[in-house]
Amino acid sequence: MFEIILEYRVEAQRLASIILMLAAFKWGGAPEKIVTTTFVLFFTVPLTAFEWLADGPLIFSGGRLVYVALEVMALSIFLGVALNANRNYPLWLAGFQIVALVAHMVRGLVDSVSPLAYAILAIGPSYFQLILMLAGLIRHVRRNRKYGEYRDWRVPLPSLFRKKQVPEGLKGQM
Repeated sequence: MFEIILEYRVEAQRLASIILMLAAFKWGGAPEKIVTTTFVLFFTVPLTAFEWLADGPLIFSGGRLVYVALEVMALSIFLGVALNANRNYPLWLAGFQIVALVAHMVRGLVDSVSPLAYAILAIGPSYFQLILMLAGLIRHVRRNRKYGEYRDWRVPLPSLFRKKQVPEGLKGQM
């Protein structure tokens, strides 16, 4: 049983990320939608496409710079969400993304890095990120059910982007 799990862990992770993104679009707020979409668009889709087109993983091929670029872009989005969202889990997502990015930096600076250690440090955080995104979505749904709607972002948007409030007396005239 354990061998089957190890053999299909990549496909299971990809399927889980897509299902989680769809669940976030159904039940999540803006931060959940952004982080799950980022995960799918920067990791699931390009890595799957590269494996199909090049018959091998992107991380161990000549396209390492592409992989690092995807990691940097994902980190910038995770950090933006983490600093502005009215949630705690995006901070952990960004932290795990930093671990993955540092693994690439170490691989670039040190010649004698074990491929297993590199894979664990570069790929391992993504499993924790999926678990954190799932936990964040579950906590969001529970909080919505218990207390009702709450704001997605810590600082309210400028008045230009807020929904205009129509006075009660004017609602029938518009």
